[in-house]
Amino acid sequence: MYRSLAAALIVIALTCGSGRDPAAQPSTYGDAMRWYEREAAKGSAKARYFLGLLYERGGGPRTKDLAKAFQWFAKAAAQGHARAQYKISRAYQFGLGTVSDPEKAVLWYRRAAGQGLPEAQHNLAYMLENAVSTERLPDEAVRWYREAAESGFGPSQFALGSVYMRGMGVERNLAEAWAWLRAAESRQVAGAGEARAALEKEMTPEEMSQARKMAELRSPR
Repeated sequence: MYRSLAAALIVIALTCGSGRDPAAQPSTYGDAMRWYEREAAKGSAKARYFLGLLYERGGGPRTKDLAKAFQWFAKAAAQGHARAQYKISRAYQFGLGTVSDPEKAVLWYRRAAGQGLPEAQHNLAYMLENAVSTERLPDEAVRWYREAAESGFGPSQFALGSVYMRGMGVERNLAEAWAWLRAAESRQVAGAGEARAALEKEMTPEEMSQARKMAELRSPR
């Protein structure tokens, strides 16, 4: 079932945004694979990224090979493909298919984050907050958490709530903390509801009133 779904996604991705006549698009998994390999050889960043995914997951006839996945992601990343940049950032962070190198992870997370990718913004913020490969940079960490949180990325909303609760890189503000934790809770981020409930015990009625008003603006639409 998984491979059938993967094949369907590949064919759909090929059809969308290719600029070609849909009737001429590949209609089988094998056709799709050959098309991707041809386009990757020609320099298509999208094709290189999807080949990386296939090797990362072990899709179709290909066995899982993280080193080959990294090679394809790296090619696409060098061309500015944001999700490929995110993939090699994680590879460098966790040693997936390459040697772990936190400094390179931060470098590539910055590039993907700069393109507006919330996952990259969040992971970059985490590394900056916790001094992974670099000095602790709480102000910049908060900025990236906020970027991702304001786009609706639940884990960053949780992290930003925690930041305001602790006063890390910002002035401590329990109303802000509660509102961001509530936003994360509404997106079903594990632990957000418990953290919000515990925080309420420290808050004044005025802070709670302010927090609820803030939360209304951050609830999913």
